Amino acid sequence: MTNKRAVIAAAVLLALAVPARSQVKYGGYLALEYIKGQTESSYPRGNIENLLAGFLAAGKVGQKYGVTVEARALGVNDFDLNQAWAGFVPSETFSVRVGLYLVPFGNWNTASRPHETLLIRTPLNLEFLYPASWRDLGVVVQGKVGVLTYAAYLGNGLAEGQTSAFVQQFRDNNTDKSKGGRLGLLLGQGVQAGVSYYTGKYDDQDMRDLTLEGADLSWASNQWEIHGEYTKAFLENPQPFERGKSEGYSIWACMGFKSFQPVGSFQKLKFTDPYHNGGIALDQSRWTLGLRYVLSETFFLKAEYDWNREKGIVLKNNQWQVQAGLSF
Repeated sequence: MTNKRAVIAAAVLLALAVPARSQVKYGGYLALEYIKGQTESSYPRGNIENLLAGFLAAGKVGQKYGVTVEARALGVNDFDLNQAWAGFVPSETFSVRVGLYLVPFGNWNTASRPHETLLIRTPLNLEFLYPASWRDLGVVVQGKVGVLTYAAYLGNGLAEGQTSAFVQQFRDNNTDKSKGGRLGLLLGQGVQAGVSYYTGKYDDQDMRDLTLEGADLSWASNQWEIHGEYTKAFLENPQPFERGKSEGYSIWACMGFKSFQPVGSFQKLKFTDPYHNGGIALDQSRWTLGLRYVLSETFFLKAEYDWNREKGIVLKNNQWQVQAGLSF
């Protein structure tokens, strides 16, 4: 814990030490949740938790170089870095960034801070596809050419844990580097679409591939906001186990009535993996209905109720979540 705090302190001091002429902007966010579920949910008694506080410094150093540092406190005792990179940023068309980066897979992962999302919970298919706030150490090349956006990255990749093959790591567990990227189109009138791809070995022996595929679409107007992400995953497993497979999608939307914004979502996931966690067989869906109340440009409240459904069984695991937050 001491080392983590030292890293955070050093990063923040580095950001603050950048001269004013370097056009660095500072910001942050704060959020807290109350969660209460049915008897078979993870929160049958009701909890106040998920305290999140973040600090962000980002900007240019000189004419062609950029830097971003984002530090977070998760709960009371857990501090970490969400981003910490420096790069060559000569133009909007092309940039190279080296360090700790948010993996550009779909739209949710790079913009999932509480003030950036309509939902409180991570969509079901994304929750089981990659770690929350998926980051990696490596290099990213990205840019925008006309209506086309692109991002390509090389990093340590995801690892294998005791119960899952989607474990975040910051020190590579094998000699293989992960590779991936996203191609996007800006279609005008607030419409954006993209496809994402990731591949890399995830086991300690450099033998098994993990492949993730995704497609995303979003539309935003003065009154409406609609998002969707479709995802697939393929996991090679040791013999005699068949490979694991995940497929799912999520759609969420919001209609704005000034400060009151009704939010709705449908999410679906089918995930089979005969090897990890003694065998995984999920066939789930989730309906979400909620409300976002924007009190000001910086302060908001969210409330949502999730109806969870599992194929073949009936569980009492629906739950409420309320989130209060601000950004600055």
